[in-house]
Amino acid sequence: MKLNLKDLNPGTWFRFDENDPESGSICLRVLNMEKLAEVRDRTVTTKVDYRGANRYESQKHNTGLRDSIIWDYCIVGWEGLVDDDENETPIPCNTEMKFKLMNGHVGFAAFVESCMEKLNKLNEIHAEYLEKNLSSTPEQD
Repeated sequence: MKLNLKDLNPGTWFRFDENDPESGSICLRVLNMEKLAEVRDRTVTTKVDYRGANRYESQKHNTGLRDSIIWDYCIVGWEGLVDDDENETPIPCNTEMKFKLMNGHVGFAAFVESCMEKLNKLNEIHAEYLEKNLSSTPEQD
């Protein structure tokens, strides 16, 4: 099995319209455990209160920052995404635009969510395949 150690979580490209190769595409990747831990560390604050001899913890979640970090990581890039203005200005693939489109454009967000579901399913199938094949490998002495 070959692994790319320089890019352990590469993106997968999805066309906006499978029947039209010129429609543009988007590159997505799943949120891995390392990034998930980073998101949690950056967006969850734990507060500890003492009342008498009792200790109470509460957490505050910064959902806006969480969503921004997640979409910035999961959306690797896009091609052919343009504004419908008269000049068809290309939409830059940056953190601000990713967050704006995911929160404001229902169609774009639904498309990305659908692709992420497909990507997660593909990863599950791949993991099952690897587990099956690695567990059936004869043991070495």
